[in-house]
Amino acid sequence: MHDTMIIASLLVFLNVTLLAILVPGGPIENRDFSKLKGGVFWGFNLFLILLGITSFIVCYLLLISHPNAILITKIIAVLYFIVYIIDLAGIFPKSPTKMSAPLMLFEVINASMAVFLFLFVTAIENVGL
Repeated sequence: MHDTMIIASLLVFLNVTLLAILVPGGPIENRDFSKLKGGVFWGFNLFLILLGITSFIVCYLLLISHPNAILITKIIAVLYFIVYIIDLAGIFPKSPTKMSAPLMLFEVINASMAVFLFLFVTAIENVGL
């Protein structure tokens, strides 16, 4: 079972890395979010930062097979999925700049990785891989 926990930890690390490369102003995210109000902008950024930090902590918890690691990982996977889906659906965050094709592709891949992470840790929990 320890090998599967290492793989789960690597999948969480991959998810947080895929999120990090989508930082506004980075190589892929080129939309303008200056229209977002301060509280909304900083609140969303704080949420994403906390999601990233929590992901790194969960990587460690999975490696040591902490009893709550699977549950926390499932929650994180759902949060990643929600972040990408609400952006792909155009719900939030709204930008006057259209989403580029590479960004859209990355978000679809990232949402898929979040689903895969959820299914993988659910299999660990249910089957005891």
